[in-house]
Amino acid sequence: MSKVLFDSLQKYKNLKRSSFHTPGHKGKAIKNADFFSLDYTELPFTDSLYESRGIIKQAEDNLSELYGSKRSIFSCGGNTLCMQAMIRLCAPNGGKILCDRVVHRAAISAFALLGLDAVWLERQIDQTTGITKRISEEDIEKHLKDDSDIKAVYITSPDYYGILQDIKSISEVCKKYNVPLIVDNAHGSHLKFLGMGLHPLEQGATMSADSAHKTLPVLTGGAWLHINDEKFCDDAKNAMALFGSTSPSYSVMASMDMCADWLKTRGEAEYQNLAEFVSDVRKLARSSGLYVPDESVSDPCRITLGAWKIGLTGEEFRDFLYKFKIEPEFCDENYVVLIPSPFNTQIDRIRLKMAVKKAKQIAKKECKIKSFLPKLPQKSMSIRTAVMSVKKCVDVQDAYGKVAAEIACPCPPGVPIVMPGEVIGKDEIDALTNYGVFKINVVESN
Repeated sequence: MSKVLFDSLQKYKNLKRSSFHTPGHKGKAIKNADFFSLDYTELPFTDSLYESRGIIKQAEDNLSELYGSKRSIFSCGGNTLCMQAMIRLCAPNGGKILCDRVVHRAAISAFALLGLDAVWLERQIDQTTGITKRISEEDIEKHLKDDSDIKAVYITSPDYYGILQDIKSISEVCKKYNVPLIVDNAHGSHLKFLGMGLHPLEQGATMSADSAHKTLPVLTGGAWLHINDEKFCDDAKNAMALFGSTSPSYSVMASMDMCADWLKTRGEAEYQNLAEFVSDVRKLARSSGLYVPDESVSDPCRITLGAWKIGLTGEEFRDFLYKFKIEPEFCDENYVVLIPSPFNTQIDRIRLKMAVKKAKQIAKKECKIKSFLPKLPQKSMSIRTAVMSVKKCVDVQDAYGKVAAEIACPCPPGVPIVMPGEVIGKDEIDALTNYGVFKINVVESN
């Protein structure tokens, strides 16, 4: 019996491509740690994640001090577990959450499991760039003013393209109505160390879910829940234990602890240096004719390149990067997204700069952005009812009038066309087809 996965991963490793994707450690340990040898279980000496009173609590207290939170907690279940815990803490007995339409499917799963209703913050597409516009605090205030039953406001910042929401203004509105602001900060764990006050906690968020492994030197699955309000601290472990595995990885926790120590001594210098490199790449990209999103509202460490500006699809530009042995995080019809970290080597950086500089040599005539997003669909049933229903898979063209049993979320723009419980209409069918989605699960009618 062959070890197919192991051998395939080893084969890919031997390609020696420069990693501009997650995880942030880029295959390099902070120290020469053998994490297999640290793969323990709950013992009297090793403490227990969900009842932490010993060394795990000490490590979490150190993390809390580093981020300036009231409490910070380790997750070995990725950002998914942190999101689920935040939602549970804000609405333990059901209710409504005012939710960003740019939302991870894990949050919708939590809504289904907890029986929560979503009040959607509708997103608009910038027709020039194909990227969603930022949420306005006025829109949030209107919802909170009109509906006193909303338990929390949930937003995603930064998004996959690196666009940051105005969390400071949004948090002020939330405080005015005494509603917690919770932030899916999966791609922004490093923001704390840029010295620019960009982390959600620094801008007034109540809680932040940070997927540490995405941009920091942490093993995959390592994430942090940061809490900035005392009233949510005591029950936080119970909320995480409700969804989390009873066998958390000590190797992952050890990597998070090592990362926090590294951040304390070297974090600011490393990420500010990284931001300078990203700024240089962006300048080269513009000189090569590529589109770069507005830097004033972008993560200083994210590289998003609009290939449409030089007449290429994102897939075509990704294939061009492969010639320079560069592996990006993601590509779509219009963009290529790269996630650098301090653990990229000098060779990695040289390769990327060279590729971006030579992009002008393959430029064609600028092409139009593919961007279409219908209005919010009609709601037919709750998220929970739709997700838990008997469902069947149908062709999108045959889905007219049927109720979605799952999220249909094309990229771009990263905004779900339909959510569970929403009716699929002509506009939704056109949008899904436009983005190459041809099958969908729907609620099976009696």
